[in-house]
Amino acid sequence: MHLPRLALLPMAAAIALLAGDARALEPEVTSDTAAQFYDVRSPTGQTVLSERRLTTTLGVSVYDLLDRDKTATLGPELNFRARMRYDADYGASSGETNNTNYQSFIPGFSRGPVDLMYAYLEGRRFLHGWVNFKLGRQYVTDVLGWWSFDGGEVKVTSPYYLAVEAYGGLEQRGGMPLSTPRFESDGVWRGDRSGYDSALYPAFQPANIAPAFGAALETTGFTWAHARLTYRRVYNTGTVGGSDFASGLYTPTTYDGSRISSEKIGYALDVEVGKFAALKGGFAYDLYDAKMGTVYGSLDTFVSRKLTVSLDYDYYAPTFDGDSIWNFFLGEPMSDLGLRASFDATDQLSIAASAQARVTTVETSPASTNSSPNVANVPGQNANYFPSNGAQFDEGGNLAVKYKMSEGSLGLRSAGNFGYEGDRVGADLYGERTLERRYVFEARVNTWQWNDKLRPDRDATNVGYVAGVGYRFAPKTEALVEWQHDMNRLVGQRFRLMLWLTLAVTK
Repeated sequence: MHLPRLALLPMAAAIALLAGDARALEPEVTSDTAAQFYDVRSPTGQTVLSERRLTTTLGVSVYDLLDRDKTATLGPELNFRARMRYDADYGASSGETNNTNYQSFIPGFSRGPVDLMYAYLEGRRFLHGWVNFKLGRQYVTDVLGWWSFDGGEVKVTSPYYLAVEAYGGLEQRGGMPLSTPRFESDGVWRGDRSGYDSALYPAFQPANIAPAFGAALETTGFTWAHARLTYRRVYNTGTVGGSDFASGLYTPTTYDGSRISSEKIGYALDVEVGKFAALKGGFAYDLYDAKMGTVYGSLDTFVSRKLTVSLDYDYYAPTFDGDSIWNFFLGEPMSDLGLRASFDATDQLSIAASAQARVTTVETSPASTNSSPNVANVPGQNANYFPSNGAQFDEGGNLAVKYKMSEGSLGLRSAGNFGYEGDRVGADLYGERTLERRYVFEARVNTWQWNDKLRPDRDATNVGYVAGVGYRFAPKTEALVEWQHDMNRLVGQRFRLMLWLTLAVTK
């Protein structure tokens, strides 16, 4: 536990040195810590997982690195931001990280990983306000999804309602120093393979650098509309195995060379129609797999000052890394339709409700003259004909009511989901109160019932509660303890203890 925390010290030292400068720097240090203690048990009472988790983050920011006139709001600005995360699981067995323990070892697993979430130098409004830039580990968030890379980004904003953005570097990947696999494309199990025989666990691919670049064109200056066209390509490098299974008869097949990991293009548009409505829409197209990955659209209508009614549509088809075997298989695209409404009855009372339906299908391919040995021959049909399974429907809805008080709130959340595989219905009743702006109290009671139509013996009703108490040292600094207890016939009694600590220090 102490070594990973030592890895956070350079950030704290850097902020301390910068804060000691005589110039008008504005440093900020923030930290969030959560500890969890619980067991996951089988219906027979046997402990399957013993969770002892500790997740903590440390963030540092330094603003106004340039000695500039504070009254010149449009002048150049230079800032630094960074955040690290330590996500430990002390409940895991030490054998899960021992590569000689073949019964328990999990390739790529770490009991105390440390990752650098972001660390970049940011410049704003350089060259008379035309140029913004970032250098370091950073996020890109747009219609292509959340993504992280190490490199540089330059954005040129013109006075002609148009901005051009270009970036490049290395995609953040698991198995690399201070990195996480959260932002990789799905479908490939990668990590650090150093320390054990290359013939073992062939499905676990070695992590290598992944060069990437992207560009975007977006509108600026409009108060009623925003559009963004974006493109990104990522490459795989190094050696990859040709099979996920070991063979004692043949030499493993490998491929070594630069190749596409992912290539996507997307477009998003947000438009406000006066004070009456707002329209959002967009898509992301997978150029590598030649198919639409996501399509979405929503219409918000402001019926009155207190009532908003919305209509949503979301389409999602799974896409995978270019090295993934899952590109060979058919997927199951999903289309979600939703109707939402929110009503602010008073300044204290608000009500929100929604209804949604999900339509799931199987990707199909039209018959052609090509043949495939992987599809059985059907008389009168070509070998690569994939019949449709029709459509499967799931539906549901939810209702939420919240009442705000001067130093707290009361609320009710309820939901129901119904489908071919099973149903789930339940509700949470919760409340929170702060006394004298320092003493924090919270509570929640809930009951949920579910049935699994594929396994009728797994039906159950769960009743539980959560109780928490905390102390607020300052507006952004708080300590909180939560106790959770759930009861149902499948697992009996289940308990969880959580400790939360949030810190914020500014100059």
